[in-house]
Amino acid sequence: MTDLATNYTHLTAEWIRRPLPDLGGLSPQDAVNDPIGRKKLEDLFTELAGQHVRLTNLGLPALDPQDLRHALGIEAQAPASHGRAATRAVRMGPVKRSALLDELGTALTGGDVDSVAFFNVKTGAIEHFMHNLGDQETARIAEAQANPDMRKVTPVTTDVRYGIMSDFIGLIEDINVAGRLRSSISGKGAFRRFREAVDEDDGLRRRWLAYRTKRHYILALDWIHKLGLSPEQYNLNPSDYDWQPPSDDAQKPAAVASEQKAETEHKAETESEEQSSETRAASNGEANEEKEGSEAEPQATSSS
Repeated sequence: MTDLATNYTHLTAEWIRRPLPDLGGLSPQDAVNDPIGRKKLEDLFTELAGQHVRLTNLGLPALDPQDLRHALGIEAQAPASHGRAATRAVRMGPVKRSALLDELGTALTGGDVDSVAFFNVKTGAIEHFMHNLGDQETARIAEAQANPDMRKVTPVTTDVRYGIMSDFIGLIEDINVAGRLRSSISGKGAFRRFREAVDEDDGLRRRWLAYRTKRHYILALDWIHKLGLSPEQYNLNPSDYDWQPPSDDAQKPAAVASEQKAETEHKAETESEEQSSETRAASNGEANEEKEGSEAEPQATSSS
């Protein structure tokens, strides 16, 4: 037992001194005093916490993040808020389905850079348009923007979507499952890894889909409320979705910041996509010019 304790202490001391790829080549000791390295170190501790739970329950040795923190002389940070306001309590369980909330929730959380959605405040209909489909589609988007009855649906930030996953994990009673899911959302590729982890258990997947639907519905109802409209205008009963109007005084600053960030993210993604399309078009044009110079009959430019 003493040998095991000695070996564990040695492994801990070795771990904090060793340069790690996850920390950009820094050792944990060096990462503590580096702002970017410290953030990566906290993400790594989150991942290790899930691994520690899984391996310990299998009777296998594993480094405890708390011991590593103690060796580095740092305290655990408060859970990251990811720049979002505290969410209202949302219960697990089934939700009454609504076609309007389904479509609006998808538009708010889809984040597809190739499309844009508009909500008709009079009819409650949602219209979708595609970027880069030519002048006719561009004209339709401009017409929708000029229509006083149409409101553009700007997707929420990735922070909000990440927060929905994190909040769901906080409701999982089984510490082994919660640890595995918490580990899956650490670092890049969090959304893909979380989906794969949830799909491993059919019961867990059903719980997640129901919870995600309810959260999407609440986002949609909040969005309708922010427009100064009432859910009842669209035959929606708020009590069916455990929804109450948010506290404007408490949530307005965070909502404004989140909306500005979402608009910036979506604009940046759209501009990037447009630049890529322009680059592809320019490449195709140059290639065709070369062809036209060498062939007697000009070739039609292929659409990108």
